[in-house]
Amino acid sequence: MKIWPSIYFALPFAAFVSAVADQPPISIPVTNAPCQDGPKMNGAKPDTVNAAPDSEGFVSIFNGADLAGWWEDCQTHTTDTKLGGVWIVDPSQHILYSREEGANGDILVTNKKYDNYEIILDVWPIFGNDGGVFNRVTASGSCWQSGIDYIQGSSVGGSYNEKSWMPGNLNDDPFLFGGSPANPSISTWTSFTKDLNPTSFGCSAGGCVASDFEKVWDVNGWNQFRVKFYDGLSVGRSVTMENFFRKAGSTNWVPTYKKSLAQVTPAGPIALQIHGAGRWKAGTYNLYRNIKVRPLNTGGTPLIPTRINPARSPAAAPSLKLMNGMLTGSLDTDYDITMTDVRGQIMEKFHGAAGNFRHALGRAPQGVLIAELRNNRGVIHLHFSRI
Repeated sequence: MKIWPSIYFALPFAAFVSAVADQPPISIPVTNAPCQDGPKMNGAKPDTVNAAPDSEGFVSIFNGADLAGWWEDCQTHTTDTKLGGVWIVDPSQHILYSREEGANGDILVTNKKYDNYEIILDVWPIFGNDGGVFNRVTASGSCWQSGIDYIQGSSVGGSYNEKSWMPGNLNDDPFLFGGSPANPSISTWTSFTKDLNPTSFGCSAGGCVASDFEKVWDVNGWNQFRVKFYDGLSVGRSVTMENFFRKAGSTNWVPTYKKSLAQVTPAGPIALQIHGAGRWKAGTYNLYRNIKVRPLNTGGTPLIPTRINPARSPAAAPSLKLMNGMLTGSLDTDYDITMTDVRGQIMEKFHGAAGNFRHALGRAPQGVLIAELRNNRGVIHLHFSRI
């Protein structure tokens, strides 16, 4: 995607170099390639990238060579639904470049759907460009957005109810930029951070203030952006978003936002945004690399497989029993359980704390049932015959 056919390679290389000299130049020609129709229609597989988890349980979802596992959705943020914005991978640098094409943008979407997850990515945006991470996005672009709105009148690290996804909202800008990224005006950032030991991540003791921004965000280089998005998959549960950023190479994450909302938000893909509508500095790119995801439980705790976390001793297979529609047992960690039938149809999901438990299933299905148990040791599948 977004690479000109070889017939065009004779054109001058300089025409394809990024207009911002301080960013890495693109070493291959660029074009605005046609948009796609989604993973089901273009034959892509639901898995994103075939990668093993790292020591913290994160799996790469960007291979640095091409856009395998992603598709371009031009049904939002553009008036040109055939072309939209520009996304291109430079395999020599393992960097994903994005830019508006005229006033047209769009979103780049994972093939895979996610429920409870944490995503980390390196980002180098140019001031004047409006991007973002779209959480549990729909095909039409509705989602809870973690903003990378590096533009006057907005902020990075805030949140936005994209396209009125739900009646409520998670909207907030922790600060607002003026005509430059220096010394943004502060709204909620100070109060949000004042009780979080802000000196540990580089802010003032009383909370992050305007003059702290350039201490924790590189205005002309790589930063890391982090989103935790979890729960809210069923009635009675609240969806939660947490946003953080830090300069690339820094140790401590700077919290910018956390909020929960009682809105059912179905599992969905993750996407990156080119806003369109002229909210982009002409000729410039936002850069991304090292995009990775790990699963969380409904409380926002990472689910790290035991085999990549030798410091944690594996537990024996849990002792769970199903009898007369009642699932009983004892677990030594907090847990999430999803009950399905053999066809994969979800019957119900529930969460609980460590200890003995008894849970009456709301339905009385026939045949074999599968319980997917998720805790901080990983995922286990248990099969039961209905008794």
